Amino acid sequence: MPDEPLGSGSSEASPAPRSESTARSAFSDLDPLASDGLRPDIETDLSYLLRYDLYHSLSQIDIPPALRSEFITLKPGESLASSLDTLEKLLVEGHFLLAAYLSGAILTSSLLSPTDVKLIFALFYNRLACLELSGNAILAAQESKALEDLSSTFYYAPSDLEGTDPGTGDGKGGSPASYPRHIVPWPLRVLAVRLQSIGFGDSRRGISGLYELGMEARREITRLDIGQDERNGWRERLADLGIRSVNALIEMGDFDTAKRSLSNLRTSAADESHKTRKALLSLVIGDIDAARQILGGSSESGIFPALLSMAEGRYGDAAGEWRAILERGGNKADDAW
Repeated sequence: MPDEPLGSGSSEASPAPRSESTARSAFSDLDPLASDGLRPDIETDLSYLLRYDLYHSLSQIDIPPALRSEFITLKPGESLASSLDTLEKLLVEGHFLLAAYLSGAILTSSLLSPTDVKLIFALFYNRLACLELSGNAILAAQESKALEDLSSTFYYAPSDLEGTDPGTGDGKGGSPASYPRHIVPWPLRVLAVRLQSIGFGDSRRGISGLYELGMEARREITRLDIGQDERNGWRERLADLGIRSVNALIEMGDFDTAKRSLSNLRTSAADESHKTRKALLSLVIGDIDAARQILGGSSESGIFPALLSMAEGRYGDAAGEWRAILERGGNKADDAW
């Protein structure tokens, strides 16, 4: 069994490859709110993310032998489109460790150009996310350090200023504003904030990084040249950052600040996802009454009766409630959430 990003391994049959442009679009569109107005004449060299020594060896030693699958390697002469198809198949099937391995193999191969910014960042995001999902967050944290300071000028590129009001700097006709735009996709930036705080051993770095992203989200919300859908998208991102900030405070052990921050978070009545996350964080810090208030009628369904019973020390009731959830059947497992 190989334990190197480009080691020998099995080569499973790949599905019929799509065109390279189609395969690229499946991985390059990480950020639907990214600006399309970046100047095409400016190229960024990301060769530092293509170094072989950046990526850790991966192993399946902690996985029971019966559940192991051999790492998939790039075949000689395999096209980029074919390798991306294989990677997408692994992601769809939930083989996250194998997907992390293959992402590293593609990044360190000769298939990529150092200036292929969108695809490199997308593959790097997949590598880090899959490592975290497969229980290798420490490795992901170490590899995320290669990005270094995401607030540096290196990661900002001038926008295409054509069609911009020289007096106000606001774009006309839907063109972006005149300030420099970040070239790293938003999901990677959010993920890197957490992983780098672990990798550098500085939890406050994560808090400050989230606040910087929050300032950017607020700035985007106030832009005059964007539509309502895009503005709502930035509002959702801002709400997500608020939840992540509270979670970071909890991980730091600052429960008092986390409780105050959580109580100040505004949650839309229609946004069940944020309500659920907010309620779970309330349970983590021991504020059971706040969790009940946030959930309202939802506290009587799903997994929350069991969680609330456990939080209140009624373990016998909790055991019965968990058992009832299991008895609903495999096809209703998602209803528990």
